Amino acid sequence: MSNQFEEDLENEFEIVSMEDENGNEIEFVIIDNVMSERNRYLLVMESSLMDEEEADAIILKEIAINADDVTYELVEQDAEFERVSALFANREGEYDVKIN
Repeated sequence: MSNQFEEDLENEFEIVSMEDENGNEIEFVIIDNVMSERNRYLLVMESSLMDEEEADAIILKEIAINADDVTYELVEQDAEFERVSALFANREGEYDVKIN
């Protein structure tokens, strides 16, 4: 039987799983998403960090959609990152965006 936190997490947020460079699976919680220049961007954080008050989040860009899979990549280009993070920062939500 799973614990209550995991059940609440699954009911409240959409969860995506990705593999890191070592092949380890990491679960991310989708905090928000925006469309910009015909691209969808996700603001995500590791599900294990959801209880932390000041957890780091990352921005992923949707790059491909196949039958049952969606492929994302980390937004690393400075201009794109600044543009999209500003969109998230300007949205009203239950989170604050601080760009480091």
